[in-house]
Amino acid sequence: MKAPSLPEWEALIKPEPGQGEKVEIGSRADEPLPRSIADVRREVARLDYQKLDPYVASVAGSIAASQVELPKGEEKIAVQVPNFYKEDVEVLMGFQNGPFVPMLVVLPGIHSSGTSSHANLLKKLALERGMNYVCLPNSMSKDMLEDMPIHHPGNPRVDAMATREILENLRDRYPEFFTSISVAGYSYGGLHGANLIRLDEESPERLIDGNFVAISPPENLEHSMLQLDDLRELYKDGTATTSDTGLKYKRDVKKYGYHGFYQSELSGHTTGSNVDEIEIADKYGSRDSLKELVEIVDTQFGHNLLPMNTEEYKQAGLTKKFKMRQEHKKIVENITYRQFSDQWLSKDSWLEQNHLTPGQMADKYSFTHAMEAVDETPILTVGAADDYILNRNDVETLRKLETNSGKLEITRIFDNGGHVSLDWNPKIAETLIDFAAANDLK
Repeated sequence: MKAPSLPEWEALIKPEPGQGEKVEIGSRADEPLPRSIADVRREVARLDYQKLDPYVASVAGSIAASQVELPKGEEKIAVQVPNFYKEDVEVLMGFQNGPFVPMLVVLPGIHSSGTSSHANLLKKLALERGMNYVCLPNSMSKDMLEDMPIHHPGNPRVDAMATREILENLRDRYPEFFTSISVAGYSYGGLHGANLIRLDEESPERLIDGNFVAISPPENLEHSMLQLDDLRELYKDGTATTSDTGLKYKRDVKKYGYHGFYQSELSGHTTGSNVDEIEIADKYGSRDSLKELVEIVDTQFGHNLLPMNTEEYKQAGLTKKFKMRQEHKKIVENITYRQFSDQWLSKDSWLEQNHLTPGQMADKYSFTHAMEAVDETPILTVGAADDYILNRNDVETLRKLETNSGKLEITRIFDNGGHVSLDWNPKIAETLIDFAAANDLK
């Protein structure tokens, strides 16, 4: 059975209109918030996550998040950031809780336009907590690429600079909605957010006066992208029935919920029986979007390395063009992040001006290096030791951060949880948003 395309997959796992999880705006706005870092530490220490295969947890968590049905009122706002994008950047804003309440900046994972499942879950949590939100597309998403970036996407420092400029613009335009700003990012968005906080603390005027939540951040972007490259070695294309598996998850996630999911047959999938889940994590988590990214970047930045984008192709006869189209398709189908990094990203003007290779950039703007540079912002980081985007050294590095966090930092690395599925646990989700909404944590 042919695996569905990314749009087909997203349509497959989403509930039918009117059958999703409704958002009750402001339903938790009056509940008590934590009053100190010590309070949050105690709460975080009590949290747990049931033992599941990391791929099972990741797929189930993603599909559970996709059940959110946002209320009307979200608006697309065009923002000019000419230092970073030639065209206006469109962000998504939810104002439903009115002015003069905390604003949550949502930073999505890699390739996400800001309408993906986990982004929508954070929007839901914010609206119910009495917050508003603004969600930015990820720099490696098709939406942001269409805005004509000046620099190659996938640089946490450049992303932080662009985001800060976007937020300054929005604060100037909507001052009554940006009186207090907190940040929440998941996956790449967690790394993006860490570098945004780092940049903000380095700036003469602070913009972000609230807190920062990071969910399953990569420690080092290059390491995590190479981990994603390796996923395709764990299954064979065309053998997995991803459509059937997706429908089973959709059914069982709704039927059992988080606390009862261990009763599902799917919860028993583990090494050897989790091939479908690995393909889903690879194909829809990164691989399909990476192919699209390379196609766009190759022409947009004038590389023209792919066969059909070359001058040779324009001059070739019909037979040679056919062969070059086949070669082009094969290259894109099998593209890896390593190739993208070596052949495209490495040529970025910002990296060249700063005398950095992509690997050096990833190290300099890693998650823990960002954490070492900040000391004024309350930060809560949650991750899992079995997260498939982390290599062994990265897990050890995050474990050290867990035991050596700064006075305003809380890090919890669960033994289980896979990649960005911790927010499927209702208690963890509440703890994350309560932290983001809390004021003056000391």
